[in-house]
Amino acid sequence: MSKLQESNTFENNKKYKIKTDRSTQMASPKSKEFDVQENLVKKLNDNYKNQQKELEKLHSIMGNKEDQIRKLQDLVKLQQKEIDRLTHINEYLMQANQTKLSILRDERQLNQGSKSNVKNKNHKSLMPLEKKSNKLSDDNTQSIKLFRRQTFRNPTLMKFHQEEVDTFKSERNTTGSSNFYDILQQEDCFRTNAILNIQLSDEDATTQYNQDGTVSLMKVLLDSEEIFSEIIQSISAQKLSFLFDKFKRIMSDHQQLFILVLRLKKIVTGALQMNTSVLLDDALQNIIDKCIDCLECDRASCFIVDQAKKELWTRVAKGTSTTIRLQIGQGLAGFVAQNHTILNIEDAYRDQRFNTQQDAKNNYKTKTLLVSPILDGDKCVGVLQCVNKSNGFFTKADEALLQIMAEFSKSVLKNALNHDAQILIQNKLRHIIKTGIILQGKQDNMVELLLSSEERLRSLMNVDHAKVIYMDNYLYHINKDGKMTETQNLLGIVGKCIEEQQIVAVSNCYTSPIFNPNIDIETNMPIICMPLKTQSHQIIGAIQVVNVKGIGNISSHSDAKINSIDLDMLELFCQHCAQSLLQCKLHKQQL
Repeated sequence: MSKLQESNTFENNKKYKIKTDRSTQMASPKSKEFDVQENLVKKLNDNYKNQQKELEKLHSIMGNKEDQIRKLQDLVKLQQKEIDRLTHINEYLMQANQTKLSILRDERQLNQGSKSNVKNKNHKSLMPLEKKSNKLSDDNTQSIKLFRRQTFRNPTLMKFHQEEVDTFKSERNTTGSSNFYDILQQEDCFRTNAILNIQLSDEDATTQYNQDGTVSLMKVLLDSEEIFSEIIQSISAQKLSFLFDKFKRIMSDHQQLFILVLRLKKIVTGALQMNTSVLLDDALQNIIDKCIDCLECDRASCFIVDQAKKELWTRVAKGTSTTIRLQIGQGLAGFVAQNHTILNIEDAYRDQRFNTQQDAKNNYKTKTLLVSPILDGDKCVGVLQCVNKSNGFFTKADEALLQIMAEFSKSVLKNALNHDAQILIQNKLRHIIKTGIILQGKQDNMVELLLSSEERLRSLMNVDHAKVIYMDNYLYHINKDGKMTETQNLLGIVGKCIEEQQIVAVSNCYTSPIFNPNIDIETNMPIICMPLKTQSHQIIGAIQVVNVKGIGNISSHSDAKINSIDLDMLELFCQHCAQSLLQCKLHKQQL
């Protein structure tokens, strides 16, 4: 019993050791790594199986594509065979048609010859030898005609006797047909829109027209009915296709000419309406309306160039209610005014010269632009600008039409500007007359006379600053507080004007070395200073006023330009003012 117990305990201990060894092996890190590797192998096997499936799918797709390619290749071969068959049939039909036309022509000539033979039946004995030889040649022609009829009835026979037919054709070639083949290679040098080019003279346009390949070709082709018939019958398929393109170009030119005539009709009627506009605002509006109508665009603007201010301005812009002002050289319109050239812009936002601020203000998108200067000799008086072509882009024909519109607009603007200038002169003359009446009522008080004179001067020149200086041993003028101030010495620009007794024009007061703020107008604008002379040429004072028309010379060191109208008005004002100051001085002396 003890031995059995010992053996059982030994076996139990042995089993326990085996279990503990297995548990320790399962808990060891090596077993964990082994599990991870097994999982990785499983994933790789799965990925491999998936890739195998995808490869099988790709192989099946490639097989389908190859089948489609084979089918397309077979289809292309069938189509090529069909093309070859149709080409062969076309050549056969063309040859048959040429033969038919030649037979019909020969039959017509035969009928004409039979009629003439009936008339000359009784005069065979009197026929000259030359005519008899011609008759023999006519008999040969008749045999060729019979041969042609046989070949037309049996076209396969034509292939075996093509040389005889070609020889017959070559013998009947005329000088007109030979010239035709020479001119057929001549290039086209004339374009329809060249007619509208104002800078192209009539002689140059006529020369280009006569030298054009298509025009020369039509002259030879339509010279006579016989030449036309012979050329059409004997021409090859390739040259016939080329001739077809020439006819298409003639039809296209004809359509373009018809459209251009209609558009020119609009321009002519529009020019008649524009010339009826006397006021500048009406003239600008009419020009813009006609540009939109004739050029088929969405908007248009007509800028006027102010050379004195070095700027462009417009009171009317179709589609907007604001006044646009640009410096010369600024934007596309300024560039055209500066360089006197036409611009055709297909994409405005790709051009760096285009100013996008106006689009942002007006909530508008500018795409295409056509801009042309309005030239009066070498001088640019305005700019026409068309915006957004209705259908596509502006063409060369549009450029030529806009140049014609610019020529009409030049006379319209000049008439309107001259009318405005006349109205301005009339208003200024009324103002001068009224000034003389007002100053006569102020001759008993020097301060009121100076204040009234300055007010009338500001109103006359439409400015904010003006001065009237009275001289009687001292210089008297009204200061900023409205009180009279006297100065003992001849100071500033006023002093130089009185001392030299002539007009002094300064483009920039602050850059002038003689400027004195104690007596001169304090402004960075250009000013004009004129002496006040009595009828006896005695200096009694001076006036000083801002010169708005000289703004363009602010940055330069030259003297500011004075408008001729303003100069005449200032001289008249100075005469009235000097006479009133003299009367006021005499009135003081009497007191």
